[in-house]
Amino acid sequence: MRINRLTTSLTELAESVDDLLEALSALQQLSELPAHKLTETTLSKELLHILYQCCQASSCTVFTWTDTQPETTDTSQLKNLWAIDFNGISHPREATRVENHFINNTIKTNKAEHCSDCTAIAERLKSKLWEKSIISVPVFIKDQLYGVITISHSEREHFNPWSFNLMLTISKFFGYQLSACRLRC
Repeated sequence: MRINRLTTSLTELAESVDDLLEALSALQQLSELPAHKLTETTLSKELLHILYQCCQASSCTVFTWTDTQPETTDTSQLKNLWAIDFNGISHPREATRVENHFINNTIKTNKAEHCSDCTAIAERLKSKLWEKSIISVPVFIKDQLYGVITISHSEREHFNPWSFNLMLTISKFFGYQLSACRLRC
């Protein structure tokens, strides 16, 4: 019995160390991007590739405004976001219904959200169930909401607390990088 608990504890510790190393690698890659030389689109695409690799997500998206957040949330704006999906190629696309739901909630509340099992939400939205686990985080430049980053996966409970905290940190780094990018313009 003790050996089983010890084995379980060692396995959990190894997984935590792996998560920490992936998080540090993602933050290092993001901090090394020459934001002052990149366009916002290129910066967003680079972020997507970093997220896709480190979070082992089925899909990652970046939705941003060019200037400031609009007064009202218009879901038609969510037709233009950058995404990277299971194929590993970044491209513009419309948000899925579940992504749309989480992006809009993040915009309305200015807070990050995490759903470990989005089955009920997808059924309520009459959506195909692509995303069973999703994290949505706001991106700020100074105190102004600039956009939203989402990562999702086709398996329930794919993301753990490390993933959520990593996304919060990445959104801050991305906000700094976007600020540097905009100062250049």
